[in-house]
Amino acid sequence: MTNLGLSQHEERVYRHSLRTARVSPESVGRSLGLSHDEADHAIRSLCGRKLLRVAREGHAVAIDPVLGVERLIEQRLQELNEQLRLVASARSVIPELVEEARAGEEPGQGAGEGHASGIERLDGLDEIRARLDELAFFARTEMFALQPDGPLTPAFIEAARPLDLRCVRRGITMRTVILRTALDDPITSGYLYEMADLGAEFRVVDKVMDRMVIYDRATAVVPLDPADSARGALIVRQGGLVSNMVALFEKVWASAEPLPGREADPEPEGITDTDRAVLTLLARFDKDEIAAREMGISIRTFRRHVADLLLRLGASNRFQAAMFAKERGWM
Repeated sequence: MTNLGLSQHEERVYRHSLRTARVSPESVGRSLGLSHDEADHAIRSLCGRKLLRVAREGHAVAIDPVLGVERLIEQRLQELNEQLRLVASARSVIPELVEEARAGEEPGQGAGEGHASGIERLDGLDEIRARLDELAFFARTEMFALQPDGPLTPAFIEAARPLDLRCVRRGITMRTVILRTALDDPITSGYLYEMADLGAEFRVVDKVMDRMVIYDRATAVVPLDPADSARGALIVRQGGLVSNMVALFEKVWASAEPLPGREADPEPEGITDTDRAVLTLLARFDKDEIAAREMGISIRTFRRHVADLLLRLGASNRFQAAMFAKERGWM
């Protein structure tokens, strides 16, 4: 009960009071080995928290634990919500701090050069990866990418997985265009299909394209040298340039083909592990928010999976979907 704000002494005294009709500093001190002051302080605190009440004779009597503990939980939740609100409100200071950082930059300082003009230069893979991590963390709605590489290296996948998972779980729309040849690699294709099952979108092209990543249609990252991305990158925030890059991405996306289906479905009727998980959670939980949290994805992605299952099963509601899924042996 320390998670609810009680000290160890207070919890011991409260548990003792539940087993005893009436308690006093003297009786608590004798039974629990506490000093008179320690027992008196614990009883007063528990009365203040409305876990004990003072009877006419001056003794304290325990409140029904269902009522008392529920009240404590409600108070603690209110405190946590207030703390969460205060922490979240700290985001408002970010623009101010960014402006102060920009004001302190001087022309010709390497990575900061050109930052005030809306273009920032990054040097070295470590700095590029750190800034991509930062931009992904602060993305609010969308993230687009043109990925001209062939098979992805295990190191790239290891670095990208936590960033991608964080984005899809937050409900960020993720669209990526890849080369068809990348799918020839089992590790790469496995990772792409894993992300696709969670809600990320992929399309494939046959022609090599320029590398770029765009966040919220406001910030773009492009390589300094398209032939050698390790040399450095540019972060572009100029509205006109970013708009042109978004238009280029949309053009490539429109001409690309959907991610091909797997060579073999997990089962003859096409149910995937993700489908099975969604159906199971639908049967366990009434609220999408709880089911999505249990599955570790955003509520929007979860509802998209539900809508797809309803369509495939020919069901008009979730009850029918569960019934039809059982008839097909999917559950």
